[in-house]
Amino acid sequence: MAGSCNVAIITGGGYGIGRAAALQAAAQGWTIVVVDVDPTKAAETQNKIAQSGGRAAAVAGDVTDARTAERAVTSAKELGIIKGLVNCAAMRHPGPITQITEAQWDETISVILKGVFLFCRAAIPEMIGNGGGSIVNVSSADASGRKNMVAYASAKGAVNTLTLCLAADHLQDRIRVNTVIPGFTLTGMTEHYSQARLNEMSSKFVAGRPGEPDDVANIIRFLLSDESETVTGGFFGGQTLAMR
Repeated sequence: MAGSCNVAIITGGGYGIGRAAALQAAAQGWTIVVVDVDPTKAAETQNKIAQSGGRAAAVAGDVTDARTAERAVTSAKELGIIKGLVNCAAMRHPGPITQITEAQWDETISVILKGVFLFCRAAIPEMIGNGGGSIVNVSSADASGRKNMVAYASAKGAVNTLTLCLAADHLQDRIRVNTVIPGFTLTGMTEHYSQARLNEMSSKFVAGRPGEPDDVANIIRFLLSDESETVTGGFFGGQTLAMR
């Protein structure tokens, strides 16, 4: 019965950390709404979940468009009860402030920060009506500042602050809001690193290797689960000293 299913909306679910989070959550019994700007990637994640015996829907759209958030919520309500939201969609334009164009700044802030705002604004009223839920915002170790990442780091830093505001505002609604702060993780954003560079860096990582999307998804899965029912306004993850 659809109405009894707990549903999680996951933005950026078409690849990388978002896809890993979607697959792990589905394996734990969540019904997933996969949101991605690339319809092919969103459908691929949906199919992978279905092949593993899970339930999912795909919503293709730009997270900076409020209509995408509304369509995701509508799709989730058709499947069950909205109890989870993972904001994972991101992009970046590297460079110092003297080289970042206004358009690049606006795009970065819009995807990373406005996207979280729009999806939280759309999902939270449903969670309130459903007696609570869990929101996980994926940030970055760069949020505390990193050379040549002025736009990306600023946007992620704002996401951290937004998390704290949402956690305070919705404490009595039993909505948990937490941030995951991945260190260096092998995703589409890190494809430009050579294998030689990765090998050189690996000795500086605590695990002796770079992070994988599943490493981050493990934390997201915990924060979505009832095991984290007492945790809100938290930051989970760590700095990657090799990148400083």
